[in-house]
Parts: sequence; C-alpha cells; structure tokens
Amino acid sequence: MRFTDYIWDFDGMLFNTYPRMCAAFREALARQGCRRPEDEVMAAIKGSVREATAAYAARFGLDRDRLTADYKTAEHAMPPETIVPYDGAEAFLRAVVARGGRHFLYTHRDFSALDALARWHMDDCFSGAVTAEDGFPVKPAPDALLHLIRTYAIDPGRAVMLGDRDIDIEAAKRAGITGCLVDPGRFYDGYDAPLRCRSIDGLYALMAL
Repeated sequence: MRFTDYIWDFDGMLFNTYPRMCAAFREALARQGCRRPEDEVMAAIKGSVREATAAYAARFGLDRDRLTADYKTAEHAMPPETIVPYDGAEAFLRAVVARGGRHFLYTHRDFSALDALARWHMDDCFSGAVTAEDGFPVKPAPDALLHLIRTYAIDPGRAVMLGDRDIDIEAAKRAGITGCLVDPGRFYDGYDAPLRCRSIDGLYALMAL
C-alpha cells in the first residue's frame, strides 16, 4: 500500500453533494432576483462557495452577506438523505483499514459531515476529523492538516490528501504531504497535481491496493 494515512475532503470527494449545493446556491441567488443556469453555478462553486459568493455579489450587485446566509439556510433545509456517498467510497475506505491504514476527514462543512458518515455507517472507518467547527483557516492554508499530523502522529511521507479541488492539493503541498486530485468532471485538467484520477475506483491502482 503506497500510503498509510488518507485525509479526505468531504464535498465532491467522499460524498456527491454538489447537486444539492448547486440547487441551494441557485435558490439563494433567486431570492435576490438573480437567476443563473445550473452549469454556470456548478462551475463557480467548484472553485469554492466563498469565491462564488464574492464573484456573484460583485457581478450582479448582490448583498454578499445575505447571499451567504440564504445559501446556508437553503442547503440546511434540504433533506439529509440528499447527502449521498460516491459509489465505491465505503469499499475503498474498508479496503485501506483492512490493510492497517487510517482515514481522517478534513472539510469546510460543519457537523453535518460527521452526521452523514454515521448515517451511512462509514464513521467507524475514521480515526479523526476536522470540520468547520474547529475554527482552522480554510484551505489552502495547511493549519488543519498540520494539526492532524501532530495529533495523530501521521508520517507526512506516508500520508495523502484526497480532494476534488486545487485548494485541497495546495493545502497538502503546504503541509508537506502528497495530494491526489480526484476530478470526475475534469474541472482541473490544467492543474499540476502530484497524483490524479477520475473516480474513487481509480484510487486502487494509484494507492497500490
């Protein structure tokens, strides 16, 4: 096995939450009279919701704070059943654990990420987690990753950050660990990632499992 410790992003990596997030963001825009197509909004939030909020507020003269609040309200109002894992996620997690590896979560999402892991009976695969409630600077800042490394005695040379966005990989670089970009929508074809694949199934070969 190529790595012993796997640090996972949540949205767009372990769980396919982008359709839910896109719908919530479009609803927040509509509350200020701004209606934008789904594909445009999806591409915008793939960078980050924060960046998308700032960009739309500036472009259309929207209230940025209200847009942020309305997005959070709309997203939290959606049924928790709409937070669903990607095909193969649990199988890969358990394959690593069976070989003595560990998993950690690093997400900008709040406690709902931990609730989702428990709901899908995947929480027992994780040895630790950092969520929004922990108050670390957001990616690509490395602070949360460095915290996990120190707290759980992770060997940086045997650790990998798995994420679907460039900021995940940049955070890994700054923390001195390997980054692996999983980009099924090919949003980051031009980004120079140390490792990359198109799906969780593609991780088996990359991680020598």
